[in-house]
Amino acid sequence: MHTFIISLKRELRRLFYEGQSRYLVLTTLGLVFCYVFFLTLMDEGQPQRLPIAIVDKDGSYLSRRLCHEINACQGVRVVDVYSSHTAARMAMQRQEIYAFLEIPAGTYNDVLSFTRPHLVLYSNNAYLLSGALSYRTLATISNLASGAVQREVLRKKGFNESQIMGLIQPIELDTHLISNPTANYQPYVLTTMLPGMLGLFVLLLTVYMVGKERKDGTLADWLAPGTLPALLGKLAPYTLWFSCLGILGNLVLFGWCHFELHGSFLLVALFTIGLVAAMQSTAVFLAAVIPDAHLSTCFAAIYGTLAFTMSGFSYPVPSMPPALQGFSLLFPLRHYYMAVSRISLFGAGFDLCYWQAIALLVFLLTGLAGGLMMSRQVKSLPQSQNAV
Repeated sequence: MHTFIISLKRELRRLFYEGQSRYLVLTTLGLVFCYVFFLTLMDEGQPQRLPIAIVDKDGSYLSRRLCHEINACQGVRVVDVYSSHTAARMAMQRQEIYAFLEIPAGTYNDVLSFTRPHLVLYSNNAYLLSGALSYRTLATISNLASGAVQREVLRKKGFNESQIMGLIQPIELDTHLISNPTANYQPYVLTTMLPGMLGLFVLLLTVYMVGKERKDGTLADWLAPGTLPALLGKLAPYTLWFSCLGILGNLVLFGWCHFELHGSFLLVALFTIGLVAAMQSTAVFLAAVIPDAHLSTCFAAIYGTLAFTMSGFSYPVPSMPPALQGFSLLFPLRHYYMAVSRISLFGAGFDLCYWQAIALLVFLLTGLAGGLMMSRQVKSLPQSQNAV
């Protein structure tokens, strides 16, 4: 305990009296910016009123009614009606619209003559989210328009409403979105994205702080009292600070933003502390394996950024190749995501998340291994280089 206190006082002195506090302030401001940016960017839950266009070559009552119905949808907004396909395509290339629906000439006459008309839908999937949402809205409206035409025809033939719906929609789907009935993108994205940003800042700051000990020639002085107490004393202030920030961020998400939380907030807070400690341990290991401070920081940035993909919240891990599925276990954010998603969405307790807790504890062993590696590296140096 005495060695831990010595290391803690040494780090606090370096933090407040030797100008290293600016790095902590910058990472804190960066995390605050991420929360403000993403929460304001996605305040509506998902993109609304995406610009689209209509190519109306028919000019009939049906085409005008279809344009009105599309513009009434919440997800899209008809910004222009073109008379030619070329004009709409050029507008899409200029990124003025994300999709457009082309209504061929004679569509209304084809409907009246019981000939199947063809509506053509174009969407720009270079922008995945906006293109997919625009396509989904236009496809839904087109299908509803087709059903409306069929309903009017069947009414003229004398069918009652029950028979008409049985022919148009023989199987009715009763959809229930578990824990997210409004299909809000915020609980899906931000409950992992923002803690992932927290982990990235923790990783980069810890790699830099450990690398600076080597760069300043104070590595031997830091580890001399004892490897484990020296590690704990140096990392303790940052663990406490970033854990408080992570818990405060969860309070914002699950409290102020009213994200679904069917499980225990205390359990989420414990996994947040575990994520911070695991990222710190990984940073110590990286700094020990890669002695060059600049190279270790660059590698940590790549590793931390790759964690967003490998965590599984943007692309499901079971759909990845088997080699990448195993590779995803090397990222603490993956285990945090699996645990918190079960706790928040399904109300799981610790009995369903203990494997993720064990995985985060394993990452703590990597930090100890990194400290031992640095201690051996110090002992292997000439005595003149060990002196401070």
